[in-house]
Amino acid sequence: MQNLDLKNKFDNAKTAKEYIDRVAKQLLTNYQHTKEERHKIALWEESQEFSILGVIEIFTTDIRGYAAQVIANDNLENTQEIADNLQKLKIFDLSYFTEWYFSLDSDYPQIKRYAETLNYLRLLIIEYIS
Repeated sequence: MQNLDLKNKFDNAKTAKEYIDRVAKQLLTNYQHTKEERHKIALWEESQEFSILGVIEIFTTDIRGYAAQVIANDNLENTQEIADNLQKLKIFDLSYFTEWYFSLDSDYPQIKRYAETLNYLRLLIIEYIS
């Protein structure tokens, strides 16, 4: 019976890793479709004290890096450190980002969808390593 439980855990982990990989790849595709919106935001940001694109890039680099580690490794050594770091990477905890995101003036559906998918990937990775 114990072998069956181990097989189920292995199968579930494999499925989860495949799903994380699929979401990470979709994120890349989504990013490619945001070019026009990124250009508009870049022009808007010239008059701002903060950078929406900059914070998205930082979060993207970190989260996709962790996704790559999960996909490439069957046995992560620093899972608690990864989970702690991902818990801190909450793009929606940044007040200027949430103000921009929920502002009626900002209508960037593809960039917003990208940020949502990025956050979803973060949560998937946390769930996978927990």
